[in-house]
Amino acid sequence: MPPNATDLTASPDGDSRFTLLAVHAHPDDESSGTGGLLRLAADQGHFTVLVTCTNGELGDVKDRSLQLRPLDNPADRKKLGVARQGELRRAADILGVATLYMLGYHDSGMDGWNTNHAPEAFFKVDLQEATRRLVTIIRAHRPHVVVTYDENGGYGHPDHVMTHRVTMAAVQAAAQGDQFPDSGPVWSVPKVYYTAWSRSEMMRVFKALHYLGRKTPLRDPEFDPHRFGCPDELITTRIDVRPVMREKWRALFAHRSQMAWHDFFWWFLRLTGRWLYAYESFRCVRSPEPIISGETDIFAGL
Repeated sequence: MPPNATDLTASPDGDSRFTLLAVHAHPDDESSGTGGLLRLAADQGHFTVLVTCTNGELGDVKDRSLQLRPLDNPADRKKLGVARQGELRRAADILGVATLYMLGYHDSGMDGWNTNHAPEAFFKVDLQEATRRLVTIIRAHRPHVVVTYDENGGYGHPDHVMTHRVTMAAVQAAAQGDQFPDSGPVWSVPKVYYTAWSRSEMMRVFKALHYLGRKTPLRDPEFDPHRFGCPDELITTRIDVRPVMREKWRALFAHRSQMAWHDFFWWFLRLTGRWLYAYESFRCVRSPEPIISGETDIFAGL
């Protein structure tokens, strides 16, 4: 097994039909974007692998007991990174993730921050080296499905954009024998998906928050809905996550530093989750067979 891996369950047995690899940027992204998918896949007997690229040291601290100011204090960044790694392990366990990789890159911060250009930032790492590390993981686990972000990283976050670049480069290189020959036998990933928050569902959430008096982009007089979310017509796959909604929220709120218990968002999710967040949506960009719009199983066609 490649280094920096944590086995959270036993190896897949004869009942585990497929392997799913999710590649995310920060701790908590796995729960918010693919928590339902990961837990459903695990419950169905599939083998799930999670790669988290950064430690998330620049996240907004919501847990007041931590008393950390990562933007101002480099020592606090390190402490927050350690805390978030622990939170990630707990969340991955709740989601039934079989193997967890934490690549340990440094958080680049939000788009436009000075930290984007720090030499240690994930956004600035050598693409070839990061690709090699992920190629090793792909060839070791031979996933049937890989899930990551689109070329815009979903919403433009530098670490999400870099995660997309590394993942797509690794998927391509893993299938070529002349690329990273010391990283294991070649493997061609059959299906690749991008996470995709549908524009229509996003607008429903914005309107609900707006009605409740919360700050949303709707208050911006120059708000352009076409800049947010994924056009509904591009979405190929919607996964009903209501059967595992409780586990998805438990995993999300295992990230205590980022998700304060009993704050507005906690109550909002408990009250509206089954209506506003009933589905996780994806856009299939590689498949051995044509995808018919309305797909409900990412393993279909394998």
